[in-house]
Amino acid sequence: MKLLLICSSFIIILAGCKRKPSALLAQRWNFIAMDMPKLKKFLYVISEENDDAEITMKKLFLDNKLILRKDSSFDMLLMKQYIHGIWKYDEQKRILKLFDESANKVNIEFGVDTINEHSLHLDTDEFAIEKLAANHLIDPSIGDYLFHKHYYQFFLTEDNEHFSKLSEDPFSRENNWWRIKPLHYENNEQIKNRVLNHLAFWQLLFHDARKNERAYVSYNWFSSPLVIASNGVVMKLYGDVKKEWDENFYDSVQAQKGYEMMRKCFSKKIKYLETDNKYLRNEDIIKQLTSNFLEAMNGEKK
Repeated sequence: MKLLLICSSFIIILAGCKRKPSALLAQRWNFIAMDMPKLKKFLYVISEENDDAEITMKKLFLDNKLILRKDSSFDMLLMKQYIHGIWKYDEQKRILKLFDESANKVNIEFGVDTINEHSLHLDTDEFAIEKLAANHLIDPSIGDYLFHKHYYQFFLTEDNEHFSKLSEDPFSRENNWWRIKPLHYENNEQIKNRVLNHLAFWQLLFHDARKNERAYVSYNWFSSPLVIASNGVVMKLYGDVKKEWDENFYDSVQAQKGYEMMRKCFSKKIKYLETDNKYLRNEDIIKQLTSNFLEAMNGEKK
């Protein structure tokens, strides 16, 4: 009888220790795959030469993340769309609600199919997918293979990455507010600071890669007028980046002003650091671009 009571008490304790779904959700997650009708056709259309479906899927979701913080804030990067805001979980309906703080109001709802400490399965509808991806398709015809499906399911795994400060996290709002569309018209100083935040984001990517000895730096989760390669740095033509760049500003007029400001990064010649460490070299390039930008902008005030 005594043994039975002890076992019963142990079971009750275990049941009490079982974490609620809302508690399990509050962590970093990596998007790793998706499912939808005619998925293979979509993957074939977006694939690069010689890439099979598995490799294409990995490239599609490289550095796509869902970060649900305990303070109810979140950061999500999915299909190149960055969203920051507040998250809520309806345990009764098993629905995760993401409220976007930007002027775009890309509010998303995910049904939570499965969750444990290591994996998460989410589903959503065609309206959410269109809000996320519509402004980031290089070829609009790709939408014919992505949009208007009757279900979309995403598979996520836990991300064990930890940053002691939000300023060190490449996915935090602090390092991504350059691409959070403002609610109001911005003055020249605010546009200048938006460009500076974009440059700081670039610098952090290479600093983080060098500090953590990463095998690579992925560029597929954001859009930028800058192209940084092993043989130098250039700016794309405005027309080539307009669609995505405009989404970072109040309107297209302010977006073009931000682009023209960024051209001042090249007001002086860039000197390439002689080093075998590509991350150190690229970090130094961004530092020079930033210095050129600030010097040129400050010179205009005089």
